[in-house]
Amino acid sequence: MASTDLVEVELTDGIAIVRLDRPDKLNAVTLESLEELRDALVGLPDDGVQGLVVAGNGPATCAGMDREIVADAEYDEKYADRIEALTGEIYGFLTSRSYPTAVAARGALVGIGFILSLRCDFLVVGEETTLSLPEVQFGIAATHTIPYLEAMVGTRAATEIVLTGEAIDPDRARELGLANRVVAEDAVEDATRDLVDGIAEHDPAAVAELKAATTVPE
Repeated sequence: MASTDLVEVELTDGIAIVRLDRPDKLNAVTLESLEELRDALVGLPDDGVQGLVVAGNGPATCAGMDREIVADAEYDEKYADRIEALTGEIYGFLTSRSYPTAVAARGALVGIGFILSLRCDFLVVGEETTLSLPEVQFGIAATHTIPYLEAMVGTRAATEIVLTGEAIDPDRARELGLANRVVAEDAVEDATRDLVDGIAEHDPAAVAELKAATTVPE
């Protein structure tokens, strides 16, 4: 378990915080950062982690996939398969955890960051943060997202989100059930950690059993 150029890892009192660390680009995701995020997550120790928070350094948690990638006319040929493989590993890791997992969203949570939050148990959003899934605007059909999104917000709202790609403000995100809590921007990470930490104090077996009962099927 170690930090890298693009991902920062912290483990304190049983709570792991994994932060995207490309703040000058608003943590827009590249193939390299996806690989480092995958490695950081699977590199967490099996023992000693009781909860996980995914966050981002700088003003935005994640601005989505780097625009140079999604706007590339040869996206399908150059990137699609590798991105699918990497994200599949990341999402599989998140949905298989027996302990609580959460995303701390500050500033913006776009595209792949938004999708990642659907694989976690909780989402805490800053009161000035926007969420969006703009893949359709780039000709990308993120169909793997729909079962999770539909389970949270219902068919009509899910259809609107994936077909328009429009931004969702924090209050609507909470009303729809996407966000658990909306807090001040400068309190997002602390609030997320407190939520996860509180759950981690419960009996691990009970937490794991309850999580398994609420898992959304692929």
